[in-house]
Amino acid sequence: MTDVFGGLAGVLGLAAVGGVAAKALKQPAIIGYLAAGLLISASGWRGYGNNEQIIRLLGTMGVTLLLFLAGMELPLSELRRMGKVSLITGICQIIITSLVGWGISRILGFGPAESVLSLHGKIAMGYLLVQDFVAIGLLVVLAGTNGGQATPIDIVLIAVKAAAMTAGAVWLSEKVLKQAVDYLGESTETLFISSIGWCLAVAAIAASPWVGFSVEIGGFLAGLSLAATVEHAQIISRIRPLRDFFLTWFFVSMGAGVTLSQIGRMWLPSLIMSVYVIAGNPLIVMAILGALGYRKRTMFMASLAVGQISEFSLILAVGAVAAKQAGSEILIILTTVAMITMTTSAYVITHAEKIYKSFGSKIADLFEKKQSSNITSEAEQSMPENHAVLFGHNRMGSIIRPALERLGFEVIVVDFNPAVIEKLKQQNINAVFGDMADHELFQSLNLEKAKLVVSTVPDATDEAQFLEELSGSRKKSLPRRQTVILTARDTEGAKTLYRVGADYVLVPHLVGGEYLAGILEKHISDADFITREGKRHRGMIGA
Repeated sequence: MTDVFGGLAGVLGLAAVGGVAAKALKQPAIIGYLAAGLLISASGWRGYGNNEQIIRLLGTMGVTLLLFLAGMELPLSELRRMGKVSLITGICQIIITSLVGWGISRILGFGPAESVLSLHGKIAMGYLLVQDFVAIGLLVVLAGTNGGQATPIDIVLIAVKAAAMTAGAVWLSEKVLKQAVDYLGESTETLFISSIGWCLAVAAIAASPWVGFSVEIGGFLAGLSLAATVEHAQIISRIRPLRDFFLTWFFVSMGAGVTLSQIGRMWLPSLIMSVYVIAGNPLIVMAILGALGYRKRTMFMASLAVGQISEFSLILAVGAVAAKQAGSEILIILTTVAMITMTTSAYVITHAEKIYKSFGSKIADLFEKKQSSNITSEAEQSMPENHAVLFGHNRMGSIIRPALERLGFEVIVVDFNPAVIEKLKQQNINAVFGDMADHELFQSLNLEKAKLVVSTVPDATDEAQFLEELSGSRKKSLPRRQTVILTARDTEGAKTLYRVGADYVLVPHLVGGEYLAGILEKHISDADFITREGKRHRGMIGA
C-alpha cells in the first residue's frame, strides 16, 4: 500500500511541476502533463510502472467526467442557436482537414485505418459545438466497432443503439431527472454525490456487453440528460475541479506511453503534420470564412485558434487505438504534434495583433471578397455624417439604440453576433457585422464624422486601441465635437480609457449602485413606486 501511495504521489508531484512550468512559460497545463509523462518514460521509473493500471483507470475517469460535463454544456438546442455560419464553417473545416490529412498520411505511408482521425481546432463557440458533437459521434463509432472489423450492419446497429440511448437520456431528463435534481438540489453535497453516481451508473450501462459502448460515451449521455436541469450550472462548477484532477492522470499516462526514441523515429511525419495543423488549418478556415463574406481581420483572428490540435484529438487517438482502428504510431505522432502545436499556438494567439499587422493582413487579403458580402449592410455603401455608432447591441445596446433614435440620431449598430445582425436587418436597422478591433471597418462607418460613438462591450484593451486608432496618435485627444462613451468591467479599465481620451466610461456595477442609491434616497418610503419599478423591470427582461 505504501508503494502505491508513494508512486501516485511521485507522479502527481511531477505533473504539478510540469503544470507550474507550463504556466510560467504561458503554455497550456496539458503541455506540462505530457512533458511529465515523457520524463517518466525516459527515466524508466518503477514507481509509475507498478501503478500503471491504477493511473490509467484514473485517466479514464477523467475522460468520462470531461464528456459528462461536455454533455451538460452542449444541449442539442445550442446547435440551432449558433446559426448556419458556425455550422457551415465547422463541418467544412472538418471535411477539408480530414481529406487533406488523409492524403498526407497516405503519402507518409500510413494505411487507411490509421488516417481516420481528424485534427480538431477551436474557432468560436459555434465552431466548438459542431466539432465536439462530431468528435463525440466518432467516439461512439469507435467504441461500437469490434476489433477493427465493422460491417455496414455493425454501423447501423451502432447508430440505432446511440439513437435509442440518446432518446432515453432526453426522456429521462424531461420526465424524471428535472424533478429529482430539484429535490436533490436542496443539499449541495447530496447533489454533487448524486451527480457523480448518475454519471458512473450510466457509464457502466453504456459499457455493458449488451450495449457495447464505452464508459466515456456513457458519461456524455449522463451529462446530456442533466443539461436541461436548473441546477446543471451548479453541478458543472462542482465537478470541474474533479475533472481537471483526473484528466491530469490521463495526459501523464499518455506522455508516459511514448519514448524519446519513438519520437525520434517519427520526427518527420510529426513535423509535417504539425506544419499542416499550424499553417494549413488557418488557411482552410480563412478560405471558408472568406467565401461566407467575412472581412480579412475577422477571418485571420478566427483562423489562429485552429492552429493546434485539441484534447479531443488525443482522446480520439486513444479510442482509435483501443478499437484497433489505428496503430500505436498514431499516439506517438499526435502526442508530439500536440506539444508542438499547442506551444506554438499559445504564442501566436498572444501576439496575434502584431502578426496580423506584419504579414497576416496580406495573407487574409487573398481570401477576402471584395464585392458583395452577406454580412454587410446599406450602412457600408453610404457615408453618413453627424450620426451615432453603437458597438454591441445584445444587452445594453438594445436599450440605448431606441433612445438615440428618439434623439434624432441616425444609428449604425456594429455587433459580432450574426444572429443579432440578421434580426436588426429584418427591422430595417443599419447594422454591420464586426467589432471595434476591426479597424478596416472604420472607413465604411465614417467614424471620423460621427457625432457620437458608444460602446457597450467591456473590453478595455480593444477600446483603448480603438481610441488610439481614431485619434491618429497616442498623444492626440479626440475632436471635442465628437463624444465617445465606452464601457469597462472595473475602475482600473475605466482609468485606462479616460487616460486615452474617453469622454465617459460606464462601469456597470458603479452606475447600477448609483441608480439604486438614488431610488432608495427618493422613494424608500414609497413602496408603490418600488413595486411599479419592479413591474417595469420585469417587463424589460421578459420575466
